Amino acid sequence: MKNDQKNELNVCLPKYKIDHEVLGFQQLQKLADENPERINWAESILGIPKVWQITQGEGIKVAILDTGIDEDHPDLKQAIIKTKDFTGDGIEDENGHGTHCAGIVGARLNGVGFVGVAPKAELIIGKVLNNNGSGQYSWICEGINWAMEEGANIISMSLGGPYSSPKLFKTIHQTLANGVFIVCAAGNEGSLYTNSIGYPGRYGGVITIASHDHNGNPSGFSSRGGEVDFMAPGSKIWSTYKKGGYAELSGTSMATPFVAGLAALIASKHFNTSSNSTPLDNNEDMMSHLMRMATHSGYHDNHSGYGPLQPFGYFG
Repeated sequence: MKNDQKNELNVCLPKYKIDHEVLGFQQLQKLADENPERINWAESILGIPKVWQITQGEGIKVAILDTGIDEDHPDLKQAIIKTKDFTGDGIEDENGHGTHCAGIVGARLNGVGFVGVAPKAELIIGKVLNNNGSGQYSWICEGINWAMEEGANIISMSLGGPYSSPKLFKTIHQTLANGVFIVCAAGNEGSLYTNSIGYPGRYGGVITIASHDHNGNPSGFSSRGGEVDFMAPGSKIWSTYKKGGYAELSGTSMATPFVAGLAALIASKHFNTSSNSTPLDNNEDMMSHLMRMATHSGYHDNHSGYGPLQPFGYFG
């Protein structure tokens, strides 16, 4: 098989784990009543509710390029402003992964269910992976271009492949040059290899996210490599799921939208405040802002990048 054909067939969801699933918010509420930390540990560690007093992501558009969306989910239907299917399967998320990622970014603060990191951000949903979680780089490139045309400020991609694609490389860097912030998953290949990060997370210009657990330690499944920029919560993360439900999943797929949500909070605060002393015009600028949250900004390693992010210090 030629390299370009091989590249088209080898993009998919990182291997993630479904830890638990419930059918509706009543069942989720029961679990939350029994053990609040189980549902909200990631938000508690990040101090997100304190940040909401300053910004909830108003005015920011976040594109989730994934397996589609449950458009009727009670926590998401008010957040979604644009959808488009690039796979032929239809926008409905029969997989669940895309709906889960979308909820981590922008599930609404509506008194029921789950709340995302940036609950007033607007969601642009591109289905670039089919219901089985696989796809082609051409679909992803089309999704990236469409999201940019629709005015996305941030693109979140919890997907990857083992090979680079010239078309994907070009599309990514053209989008970065247009001032769009791009956040990508490192992948879930663990520490077996020195560099196990997939593409597009392996491209140097994007913000690449690894996963940490409840204790702030690198998740065992999280891919390693020099391109890792930061860690975010990715072990046993609750969020919205297909058919109006909720699920607890584990993977760098979950950590990535956490950072996309933080980027939305940063962008909202920056663009809606007149007294800003630092620029926010491109991915390098966003990296600089995130670096102010990093727990060890002066030290980088292949497991954790510059470490977990602690946003309450940045927004305080």
